[in-house]
Amino acid sequence: PENAREILGNLGRNIDLVAGIFDETMLRLRSCTALELMRVPICCAVSIYHPLAQKRILSFEDLRGQRLMLMKRNWSKYVDALRDDLEANHPAVEIMDFAFYNLEVFNQCEHENALLMAVPQWEGVHPLLKILPVEWEHTIPFGLFHSPKPSPTVKKLIRTVVQVMKPEHQPKA
Repeated sequence: PENAREILGNLGRNIDLVAGIFDETMLRLRSCTALELMRVPICCAVSIYHPLAQKRILSFEDLRGQRLMLMKRNWSKYVDALRDDLEANHPAVEIMDFAFYNLEVFNQCEHENALLMAVPQWEGVHPLLKILPVEWEHTIPFGLFHSPKPSPTVKKLIRTVVQVMKPEHQPKA
């Protein structure tokens, strides 16, 4: 947590950009801004030794009786929506709260054979975890965090990224 506070607290000073998941509450609490690059599906990380690691996609039936690690309530409205869906419609999924993503949380997921809320961009974040999609519609913004008052160089990079993201620059199917 200290490292994250340090990184986000120094955007625009020692650090220009950081990529990650976010929502408006987190941006406000950390006094930063983000350029949303995409909405990414909320997935589950599992130990490579977990029986579910052999699956290509997880169903709600697969989650029955499993422990799912989620960021504590009020960290993200997107995670809270997932939590609310699970509590209302899938009470057989045991939710385990944690306060902050760090190495300890990834290790806990692996050691306790739990599932951990993750995103596809985190594939490879831990050598003993595998990221699996889930048959639900829950997504979360992923983008570039930066200072609310970015340097001219960062502004130029952001403009360039926005330009490249325009539909006319996307590959034709």
